[in-house]
Amino acid sequence: MPDAKLSPRARRIIAAGQALAGDRWQTALARASGVSQQLLFFISDGARQVTDDVDRKVAAALFAEAEKGRKTAAKLEEIAAKILASTEK
Repeated sequence: MPDAKLSPRARRIIAAGQALAGDRWQTALARASGVSQQLLFFISDGARQVTDDVDRKVAAALFAEAEKGRKTAAKLEEIAAKILASTEK
């Protein structure tokens, strides 16, 4: 749980990472955003502030991950529909 000393921006970064990957969020968010895992650790620890650049990179990564999720969902729905259609023959 985020510490009370964290800024709202840091809390948003942590929440975004946890929504993306749960407990291993720093690794996943670093990989997706190009922000170093060390910087994400420092932000989550309150040792560094979130810059506009970090916010932009994280936001872009979240949009990209959301798009991947939509594409995956569409594929899963298509496969599920084919499975059901094959049982109705």
